[in-house]
Amino acid sequence: TPVAYGMSVWCAGTEPQPFAASLLGQLPESARAKDGRVVVDPWLRVQGPGKFGGIMVLGDAALCLSGDNGNPLPQTAQVAGQQGAFLARLLNREYDLEATPPYRDNKMNLDDENSFWRFIDARGLTEAPKFAFLNLGLLAYIGGGQALSQVQLGDSVIFEQAGSAAFLLWRSVYFVKQVATRNRVLVTFDWVKSSLFGRDVTRF
Repeated sequence: TPVAYGMSVWCAGTEPQPFAASLLGQLPESARAKDGRVVVDPWLRVQGPGKFGGIMVLGDAALCLSGDNGNPLPQTAQVAGQQGAFLARLLNREYDLEATPPYRDNKMNLDDENSFWRFIDARGLTEAPKFAFLNLGLLAYIGGGQALSQVQLGDSVIFEQAGSAAFLLWRSVYFVKQVATRNRVLVTFDWVKSSLFGRDVTRF
């Protein structure tokens, strides 16, 4: 969709956090990506010889390859969110992360009546699955109450939209993804304030 504009100034790029940069210097060469990220295996563990099962890396700091085509996954909140949920499942299921592939000892929790462990065993999840990113689409705010959206499930595009409708979808997703009621109240207040008085661009 064509977007009319007078002048475009584009500044983009990411830089590793100092902690990630300092970590790279202590890792083997196979774990260091050229762009300053940490190379991880399909279970988000630091890639390289030796046992790094205790070091998990995700989000912008991780270079994680797609299981479909082997290309690096994008540094987006959608990828990081799914990686966080994946890591939580690994920890909750008490996999041995130093094993390859990570697994859970069948002898663990044999006397535990907790239905959670019975559910895990019934689903055959004794061995940890690899991380698989599910692309749900793209949302981009372009200013002036306009946005671009593409909703998809994996490689199947469900619909594409641009303009005010996409802006409403963008705001809805942004609002729902807030992790606390306090954040939702603050975001709503900021939107109302900006619509009434404009965005504050002053610096002190």
